[in-house]
Amino acid sequence: MTAPRAVIFDLGGTLLDWPNWDEDVILRWARSYDYLTSSIPGNHWPERDAYVRAMREAENAHWRRVAAEQWSGPPSTLISEGFRLLGLHASEAEILAALDGYARAVDGWAEVFPDSRETLQLLRERGYRIGLLSNTWWAAEWHNADLAAHGLTGMFDEMAYTSDLPHSKPHPSVFLEVAGRLDVEPDACVMVGDRMIDDISGSLGAGMRGVWKKTDYPWPKPEYIIPTAVITHLAEVPELLRTWGGK
Repeated sequence: MTAPRAVIFDLGGTLLDWPNWDEDVILRWARSYDYLTSSIPGNHWPERDAYVRAMREAENAHWRRVAAEQWSGPPSTLISEGFRLLGLHASEAEILAALDGYARAVDGWAEVFPDSRETLQLLRERGYRIGLLSNTWWAAEWHNADLAAHGLTGMFDEMAYTSDLPHSKPHPSVFLEVAGRLDVEPDACVMVGDRMIDDISGSLGAGMRGVWKKTDYPWPKPEYIIPTAVITHLAEVPELLRTWGGK
């Protein structure tokens, strides 16, 4: 078994959490609407609740397509679809205003898990290459702002957000993309994530080890997916790597 040289982390549910997602995401879209309509006033805008419903449906449709096709696309695609559901053909300025409003609304929402920074720091000190791979429709700068807010900026050698890639996890290409950026062969990479399908099956399929961070999130846990290891806390990762011949 090849000794691990790189560790790739998932973001949401693994390093950071967005609490009360189902309830709070509605508020974030409502704030996007408020910013949009104040930035570009006019009588053509729908009611606030209609805007929120349309954007939530566009968001849900995005994730259904990710699950079915392992597809990905930029943030503007989702917003455009939301406007289409409202029967509106939005201009570029309107799409950007909606995105800017949403970015402002989600700023400061994320919380960091207590052992995230300590674990990343220790792995860096031991000489591991550290990567980040997140399934997301959000723009990279939104996530980077969250990382900065929690003192995680500079902890990663490479970061990849699927909003900038043609596919999403568990497609093997996204795992191989990060491994290539890290300049480490897949069999020397370890993926750590909280989703059995996206993170574990995807990394195993790309020739990596897959470490499942066990959580209470209601994500599917197919019995046919067998992670290389299971942890409850990120702080367990450094010692786990040593059992595989790591530093």
